[in-house]
Amino acid sequence: MTRPTTPLTTPPKPPPMTPPQPGDERFARERLVPGWDPEVFRRATAVVVGVGALGNEVAKNLALAGIGRLVLCDPDTVEPTNLSRSVLFGAQDVGRPKTEAAAEALRRLSPGVVVDSRPYDLGAGVGLGELASASVVLGCLDSLRSRMRLLGRCALVEAPLVDGGTGPWEGEVRLRLDTREACYGCTLTAHQRSSSDVPWSCLDDTVTGPLGTSIGTTALVAAWMTQAALLGVLGMPRPYRMLRVESLTGRCAPVGMTRAPDCPHHRPIQGDITPCALDNRATAGELTGMLPPGCEPLTWSRFPLSPRCGACPPYTEAVGERAVAETPFARCARCERVLRPRFSNRLRDAAPGTRLVELGVPPEEILPVRQPRGDYTWHRLSS
Repeated sequence: MTRPTTPLTTPPKPPPMTPPQPGDERFARERLVPGWDPEVFRRATAVVVGVGALGNEVAKNLALAGIGRLVLCDPDTVEPTNLSRSVLFGAQDVGRPKTEAAAEALRRLSPGVVVDSRPYDLGAGVGLGELASASVVLGCLDSLRSRMRLLGRCALVEAPLVDGGTGPWEGEVRLRLDTREACYGCTLTAHQRSSSDVPWSCLDDTVTGPLGTSIGTTALVAAWMTQAALLGVLGMPRPYRMLRVESLTGRCAPVGMTRAPDCPHHRPIQGDITPCALDNRATAGELTGMLPPGCEPLTWSRFPLSPRCGACPPYTEAVGERAVAETPFARCARCERVLRPRFSNRLRDAAPGTRLVELGVPPEEILPVRQPRGDYTWHRLSS
């Protein structure tokens, strides 16, 4: 990365302010801001991935700004350590899914906002079709691996991404608006891109122990992320792609990035995407049954299968699919050998009556289907 020594050029003049509308007083002050348009925000959808401290601030800001729909995705529950930095959580929310607690608070804060709670990880919580249709996607994650996964899924559908990270007294905001341009992944080594999903630090995953951050740093980075997102929704330019914010020095400056030839996060889906009449509540059998013979529908993430014993022909079922999650080392009911869980991403391996949502397929997912000749077609589930 190279840090420029000269300030940004003067930004272009924003469009004129929106005239006030009769009877609309909630956004009367905002309408005085040149270029601000509450109607544009009301029609917009923002996907917020990660609803911890940074996600709290970002979601709160977007709801107050009048974004019409928020999709909140996070598999975690509220912990006591979240309460000092999370405006949407209270002591009564400890133990609850973060997305549910945040959604309730946002509806009270901004009654006009529609909030979808997705208490799952990214792969099961938000489909590629939803990312493609979103006005903006905001990454508020606390590990490098999760951040890279979001970057890669957004790249598949060219979804505009605003990603943020915080450290003790500093933070970064990174934009990736087009897969042809450099991204945050380009600033990392191949080893860093494959780091484990351990939330040591929201900003620096090369450290050997946990780092803290405060509400001040969180709010500062969230404000920059919000501005970047709102400008994008309004169609206004953002001449930077990465900002470094340092509260101890009072410095905020853009950081230059160069596209790395080995960065894998620049590969959008190639070819047409075919709408599918089924949604993720359909069964695996229904989906495979509507495809021509020889077609192999796949999921992006592996799902568990019931363990089987290969030493007892014919194969003997162990206890059942519940055992995969609850007892990692089930035993064969016949020979008592230890059976390790099996996983697959081939939908034909799943029980035909299993619903796609039970296999971790999110709403409006775009599923790859391998054709008999080896190429792929793409099928977007309905909402």
